[in-house]
Amino acid sequence: MRNINRLISGYNFNPGSVSRIKYIVIHYVGGLSGAQANCKYFAGGNRNASAHYFVDHNGEIWQCVEDANIAWHCGAKSYKHGECRNANSIGIELCVRKRNTASQGATDKDWYFEDATVEAAAELTRYLMDKYRVPADHVIRHYDVTGKICPNPYVYNTTAHTWDEFKRLISSGAVSAGNSEKKLYRVRKSWEDAAGQLGAFESLENAKKACIAGYNVYDWDGKAVYSVFAGNEQQTAAGGAESMIWSFLTGKGLNAYAAAGLMGNLFAESGLNSCNLQNSFNTRLGMTDAEYTAAVDSGSYTNFVRDSAGYGLAQWTYYSRKQALLDFVRSVGASIGSLDMQLSFLWQELQGYKGVISALMAATSVRAASDAVLTGYEKPADQSEAVKQRRAAYGQEYYDRYAAGTGAGGNTEQGKTEAVQVPFKVKVDITDLRIRTGAGTDFEKTGKYTGVGVFTIVEVKAGEGSAAGWGLLKAYEENRDGWVSLDYCTRL
Repeated sequence: MRNINRLISGYNFNPGSVSRIKYIVIHYVGGLSGAQANCKYFAGGNRNASAHYFVDHNGEIWQCVEDANIAWHCGAKSYKHGECRNANSIGIELCVRKRNTASQGATDKDWYFEDATVEAAAELTRYLMDKYRVPADHVIRHYDVTGKICPNPYVYNTTAHTWDEFKRLISSGAVSAGNSEKKLYRVRKSWEDAAGQLGAFESLENAKKACIAGYNVYDWDGKAVYSVFAGNEQQTAAGGAESMIWSFLTGKGLNAYAAAGLMGNLFAESGLNSCNLQNSFNTRLGMTDAEYTAAVDSGSYTNFVRDSAGYGLAQWTYYSRKQALLDFVRSVGASIGSLDMQLSFLWQELQGYKGVISALMAATSVRAASDAVLTGYEKPADQSEAVKQRRAAYGQEYYDRYAAGTGAGGNTEQGKTEAVQVPFKVKVDITDLRIRTGAGTDFEKTGKYTGVGVFTIVEVKAGEGSAAGWGLLKAYEENRDGWVSLDYCTRL
């Protein structure tokens, strides 16, 4: 059994004896604070509530009330359970995390436990079961006693850890010793951001489930292995935001020089993080990138347009641009931090910068494209030669990574059209292949389907949502507004 830290309260209990113990009741704290902080709170005065143990996010265990004494953890005016009460039970509170911290409602379904918390709680429960001869069927939830939604993750069972899993752990005794060195996957904004860590997990799948917009999953060596950008857009870090952005830009017709030059500027502005909040405002507002994003999405933060905080891929700052971004978000029903949405908005916004678009379309070098974006679109206060060189260097890295070997300014494998001989025919075997107005899932649906049959493709472009690219149907050639995913077509 791992170490149990003790901070025994002089308040919030009735005297008793260990002979009273017949049940163990599992709770969650219903907030984001840790085990020690909870113990200090209940030791600080009369709170009219308490529990015997608190299990921290990192697996530490803290005891607040002696086992023999009666803690006030499951009392109520009416009960679901016929026998379990404060007087014959031990209460264990599990510390909890939340994906959207802008809301902390008792019925929100994004509360979750870390692996370390579950493991330690199961170990503690098993220890108490053995010590006081409590059978597994007498280990129950607060919910089972009174009907209260507690512990939330074990009532809804929609996150990584479920009540059935916990019962299996305590029934089988499959609980580790708890003190061995473990290889954990950590959910952070960056590897250096230990203070902002959302959780540490033995299971990669559980870490992925806990990962929220703007955060990455890192392995024990600090290597990013998974990311979530926004709106459930999830990628392995190896592909990540940059490959999505590259595909989008080349899918819009930009050559490799232009795409790389634009991406170098976006990297300088935001690190290609669509949830990026200007660093100084993290401190000023007391919010992480994810918290700011969630607060804007929920409407609890109402000063997005006027707060002068740079935000998103392009670090939109001025109120007129942020208002346009917010209006665009509302029109498509996306998260303010959605990568797909921001790319679509950025492309729409760029159409108003005629000189920049012309320069990008005619770009014959990364530097030319980068300078056009820097001086004509991003327009930072510092436009010195050193800044131009640095941003162009960022862009050159993307060019070398994605366009090497495709020819000067040519599109990558994802974006090329010249290598595809058109027209050609394809066979469609499904009835519901959607037709979209452009090459990608970020374009509007026309409301029509191809149906089963053979069709002529007159142009191929890369775009979101189709590994094989998008094909322009001959029937829509005149207005170029009928595209289908070639993932669902067989070329004849």
